[in-house]
Amino acid sequence: MNQKLVSVLVPEKMSWATATQSIWKCKIRIEKIGGSRVDTEQTAWGLDAQVYNLFWTGKEAIKKGLLILKKAGFESVEDLPRTVVGFSSKAFQDLPPQLRSSATSNSEQRHRVLVPNAQGLHRTTQFLMQEYLNLVDWKGLELPSTETR
Repeated sequence: MNQKLVSVLVPEKMSWATATQSIWKCKIRIEKIGGSRVDTEQTAWGLDAQVYNLFWTGKEAIKKGLLILKKAGFESVEDLPRTVVGFSSKAFQDLPPQLRSSATSNSEQRHRVLVPNAQGLHRTTQFLMQEYLNLVDWKGLELPSTETR
């Protein structure tokens, strides 16, 4: 089949880079105005220390775990399992405005993308990847939320 026709018929899945772009952009803005990994003054950046630290530790975990997840068949974030999160759930998260990926997002994260167990993926790496992906504005990216894969 013609490659051009295939690209029209089979839409591309969301890449890992696209999914985490809002986190990366926020981190870059902080670094441009003098912020660094060791600077966790939450009042200066409007972020709590855990979120701020995840800009670095989560990114490192993504780099470590991405190849393992790809080998396990998770080529895209869209290949990861997803679950709906209710308002009363402990998993419900309201993202800081700095991490919103679009103006139409109200920052309420009603679903989560889950990092599965994969052979060779260390638990700490999996945990940090999950925490990092919890900072992604899935609603702003318009990733379908009602479907659990």
